[in-house]
Amino acid sequence: MRSGKEVSIQILRFAIFFFTVLVFPAAYVAAADSIAVGVGLSKIDDIDLKKHVSTLAADGLEGREAGARGGKAAAAYLRSVLQSMRQTHPVPREKTQEFGSEYQNLLVLLPGADEKLKHEVIVVGAHYDHVGYGKLSNSQGPIGQVHNGADDNASGTAALLELIEAFSALETSPSRSILFAFWDAEEVGLLGSKHWVANPTVPLQNVRFNLNIDMVGRLREGRVITVGWRSAPGLRSMLASHNVTNELLLAFQPRVIADSDHYPFYAAGIPAIHLDTDKHNDYHRPSDDVDKLNWDGLKTMTGYCYRIILDMANRPKLPNYRREATLEGVPTWLNAQKPVFPPSRLGVTWEFEVSKRDIASVSRIAAGSPAAKAGLRPGDRVVRFGPWQNGSFNDLKTVIQIVRNPVEIQVERPGIDGPIDLTVDLWGLPVRLGAGWIDDATLPDCAVITHVISESPADRAGLAAGDVILEMGGRPITSSEEMRLRVLDEPGPFRFRVERQGRIRDVVVELMDGNTQAVKMSRLP
Repeated sequence: MRSGKEVSIQILRFAIFFFTVLVFPAAYVAAADSIAVGVGLSKIDDIDLKKHVSTLAADGLEGREAGARGGKAAAAYLRSVLQSMRQTHPVPREKTQEFGSEYQNLLVLLPGADEKLKHEVIVVGAHYDHVGYGKLSNSQGPIGQVHNGADDNASGTAALLELIEAFSALETSPSRSILFAFWDAEEVGLLGSKHWVANPTVPLQNVRFNLNIDMVGRLREGRVITVGWRSAPGLRSMLASHNVTNELLLAFQPRVIADSDHYPFYAAGIPAIHLDTDKHNDYHRPSDDVDKLNWDGLKTMTGYCYRIILDMANRPKLPNYRREATLEGVPTWLNAQKPVFPPSRLGVTWEFEVSKRDIASVSRIAAGSPAAKAGLRPGDRVVRFGPWQNGSFNDLKTVIQIVRNPVEIQVERPGIDGPIDLTVDLWGLPVRLGAGWIDDATLPDCAVITHVISESPADRAGLAAGDVILEMGGRPITSSEEMRLRVLDEPGPFRFRVERQGRIRDVVVELMDGNTQAVKMSRLP
């Protein structure tokens, strides 16, 4: 029998629960997702990951060749692990889908909990086969030895086992159904995933997203190859949002090729993401063994996949496939560019060596330039230029770009006592930020930086071409035009939330005005 105190506490919990649901439903959903993240991540165990990989990549499984003795032994191990999980978690019973030359996909369907969304399905897959003893057609050599495939793809298979346990441990399943698929015969030509797409066990039109986990055991310097992010709007921002510690460096690839089990889904018009930790010298060689794996990295990748799946399974609405993805070329903004030289506004060449000591000494003056018309001469030392006065030389270069005409300047001239005051009308228009940006259909409510002008406020703050602006002043960017208007109209400093290679940082761009003598920075790594 519970004490009166325990009953009172229980009543209070129910009261808080109903008040939260009725008054702040969005807050409740966010809190529920946060709890689910914690519960699921706690079930991803590095000891289990190592055990699964070590078993699947043992010599006794003979390289897990599809349809052969080793491949069948691998499938038997997967069934035994799933059966063992059922002793502590309500893991749905797997379904075997047989095809081809004694090949078999193993499928575990976790039903969704939301009556309106459970018919929609998220497919999460990893192939468990490898190349056996190797052949000339599939081995990098030497052939005739067991190719254990610890990274390819015992690592992804182990991750998928842990993900099944993590989602089965939740008190309430996600809104959408999740199909966990252990694909067979990937190494033969993506046969397992191709067969399922051609013979789906759930209506193919109900599949809303595919995540493919293939070779995630060799995380190096956080680099993760990320494919398929242009297959639906918003996928890149979603992927970056779950890189919560900025530990991962997402290498966003613009093209999707038929090199793993995401491709049949992509070709069928289903948004698909493929993640891997990149190839290595042991790829398709007998040396792809367990001692080469990064176990902490494998656990990190498994947790990252868990966050992605939970998000996509619970979102009120998922984005549709972009038909343009199969036709478009590589966006030009993806090509890394150094800051571009600013247009000449003053028409002078500075003495390079003395500029290193923050001395702005004029070396040459272009004929007919604003400097020539203002009366500047070679040898003059500029000590004041608009808001700049005896500051750093880099600050002077920035000020020349951003000041409006006319500009009051002061110089010291050899042989003349005292400073000389001059007025100059600079060429061109002043810049405010010093960067260009565009819209991209795959990045809604964002703007993409296309170029940055050297020594501009944007450059000084660390912005670079390819950066994705997620927010400005705490608000999303609805279009490049909106950002243009805000840059022109809003007072500084500009506060941006920026994504670069999947890492999100806050960047503050300080504008130099009459009261500013330096540009303050919050640099991206």
